[in-house]
Amino acid sequence: MEQNVFKIKKTFLLPFIAIIILLFVLLILSLLNGQPWEKIILAAAFAVTLLVGIEAANRHITADNEGMRVKKFFRVKTLTWPDITHLGIVALLNKAYFLLTTTKGFYFFSNMYENHALLIQFIADKLDAERVEIEVRNYLEHPRERRSLIVICWITALIISAFIVLKLLSF
Repeated sequence: MEQNVFKIKKTFLLPFIAIIILLFVLLILSLLNGQPWEKIILAAAFAVTLLVGIEAANRHITADNEGMRVKKFFRVKTLTWPDITHLGIVALLNKAYFLLTTTKGFYFFSNMYENHALLIQFIADKLDAERVEIEVRNYLEHPRERRSLIVICWITALIISAFIVLKLLSF
């Protein structure tokens, strides 16, 4: 039985985890020598970022001959191929969002998954042609990689590092 597991790209997770660690360091420095609002804002930013990071690190899609399992934050949805009634796409520049309409509701995911084109091709091959939009097949001929979010994460990590240096210089 062929089984494929698709996770969020490591090239995105690495800078995002760096942001979480840097926010934690900045929060600790702020707790030692910071203003009350600074502590509150940094604690909230760290908590939200940590939750998003945990969710992104644990999110994955497993596809096999029977169907697919979508694992998100503390929940797993199992779909069989007959459950999926439509596969669509919304593409904006290098961002692509794929929509699975099913008898159990709808699910969407982006091109931030590793080998996302292989995932889409696998799903499209398992579905009848009329259930797959022509735009999806066109996308598979020229899949797009989303690098802007990765660059933004690295820039954010650099900015937080600069704040840490400034905080250390103020001691």
